[in-house]
Amino acid sequence: MRYITMDQARPQMIVGKSVYNEAGQILVNYRVSLTENLIERMKEKHLQGLYIIDDLSEDIDVEPLVSDGLEMRATKVLHQMDIDAAMSVASDIADELLGQGDINVNLVSLRTSSDYTFKHSLSVAILSTLIGMGMGMKHSALKELAAAGLLHDIGKINVPREILEKPGPLTEEEYATIKLHSSNGYEILKENILITSKIKMGVYMHHENMNGTGYPLGLEGDQIYSFARIIHVADVYDAITSKRVYKKAQSPNEAVDFLIQNSGKLFDPKCVQAFVTYIPVYPKGRNVVLSDGSVAVVVENRQENTLYPVIRRLSDGETIDLSKQDEDGLKILGFQDI
Repeated sequence: MRYITMDQARPQMIVGKSVYNEAGQILVNYRVSLTENLIERMKEKHLQGLYIIDDLSEDIDVEPLVSDGLEMRATKVLHQMDIDAAMSVASDIADELLGQGDINVNLVSLRTSSDYTFKHSLSVAILSTLIGMGMGMKHSALKELAAAGLLHDIGKINVPREILEKPGPLTEEEYATIKLHSSNGYEILKENILITSKIKMGVYMHHENMNGTGYPLGLEGDQIYSFARIIHVADVYDAITSKRVYKKAQSPNEAVDFLIQNSGKLFDPKCVQAFVTYIPVYPKGRNVVLSDGSVAVVVENRQENTLYPVIRRLSDGETIDLSKQDEDGLKILGFQDI
C-alpha cells in the first residue's frame, strides 16, 4: 500500500487502511472502493490523506508504530489532562515499540482531527523512545522517556490558543508567553508523586540548548538532563516536518540537515547520531520526489542508510536501491505531499 493526499484521491481507488473520525469510529473501511461522495466527506473532515492499494504497492506492508487503540488513548488522556492515565499510555508506547521487529517510522494519522498539539505530543513520545532505543536505553528508562515525551508540552494548556495558532510572526510578548510552557509544565507535574524527577526534568528542560542559548534556565552540555536532550531532537524534528497554519512542512532531508548542522550547538551529538542511524525518515508506503523530478514510493528501509531507502518509480515500476547510487546518483528531495 502507499499513502496519497486527499487531492490525489480518485474514485475506484481501493482504501488500504481504515480511516477514523475524531471519536475513533471508522469513517471509511479498509478495502472499500472510493467514490466521489466518500472523497468529499473526508475532505470536509479535513483529512490530509489516506492509504491506497494498487499494483505498484500491493507488496508494501505498512504497519503502524503504535496500535490505533493506543493512539486513541493517548489523544484522549492528553485532551483530558489525565496525567496518571498518560503514564500508563507511555508505558504501553514503550512496550509496543520494543515489540516492533522492523522500525517503520510512520507518523501519519488517519484521523480527521486536525489538532496539532496532541498529534505532536504523541509523535515526540514515539520519536524520543526510538532515539532512546537507538542509544541502548533499558526498558524501564524507555517507559519514563515516553512519558516525558508525551507530557513535554503539557504547559501549553496555559497558553492562549490564538497565540499557539497565530498565522503570522509572534510579537516579543507573545513569544515570551510561549516560552513559559516548559516551566508551566514542570509546575503542573512537580507535586505528582507518580512522576519521576527524570520525567519532570525532561519536560522542564526540553528547550535547553547544548551551548547555553536555550530556556528556561540557559543550561549547557551535561547540565541538561538526558531525557530533555533526547526530547529536544524529537521535538524540533517533528515541528520542522509538520504543516502548520503559519508555515509549510519542510522535508525530512532539511530537518535532518538542521539537526546535523546544529549538533553540538543546539543538540546533543549522541542523540542526533542515534536519530540519523536508527530512524528511517522516509517510511515505507510514502510517495517521494526524486532528484530527476520523478515520483516514487518507498518500498524498504535499512538502518545506517536511513536517507537512502529502496524505492519504486511510479512511472515505470522500476525498483531502485538508493544506497547503491554513486555520489551524483538519484536522491530523494522530499515527500510528494509536502
